[in-house]
Amino acid sequence: MSKQLLRTEILKKRDGVPPYHRARLSKKISDHLIRTLPANDCRVGSYMSIGSEVDLTTLHNHLFTGTHHCFVPRILTKTSMELAYLRNNADIIIARFGIRTSNQQVIADIDTLDWLIMPCVAYDPRGYRLGMGGGYYDRALEKCAPKTPIRIGVAFNLQETRFECDEWDQSLDWIVTENGIIRL
Repeated sequence: MSKQLLRTEILKKRDGVPPYHRARLSKKISDHLIRTLPANDCRVGSYMSIGSEVDLTTLHNHLFTGTHHCFVPRILTKTSMELAYLRNNADIIIARFGIRTSNQQVIADIDTLDWLIMPCVAYDPRGYRLGMGGGYYDRALEKCAPKTPIRIGVAFNLQETRFECDEWDQSLDWIVTENGIIRL
């Protein structure tokens, strides 16, 4: 099956999860991440959910109250993004392509992050993620050393599938679902 057909199939499944259930599962995923955060200051690259993606609001609110720092994507062009500092919910704006991001001008180079959390349309148990097809994360990570940052895919358990990865696909270090953390 082509990646585009697989995206359509998995997104239909994910979209079919009732919002209240999706919110409960998202909170479980955030809770797994919160329990795993190191005690010392951590620079976390995250994202602002769109549609039926895993919503990491619980994680973000936790990061805002501690010594950790949260950075979220800001789309620059059709092929590039930067990671902008998100201090609190008041920093959130709607930007390019209708994607929520931060209004802050402080940015982080991807290789200075401790964690990079990425949404998945689907994930493969071998550690590959299928995104929306823009390649933003793969391009951003291609020059980074392994595990710099720790690459974390988040998804609901129902999004697990098998697919052929491409040579440019960057593998994940962890996959986090409502069932827990899979370290690869």
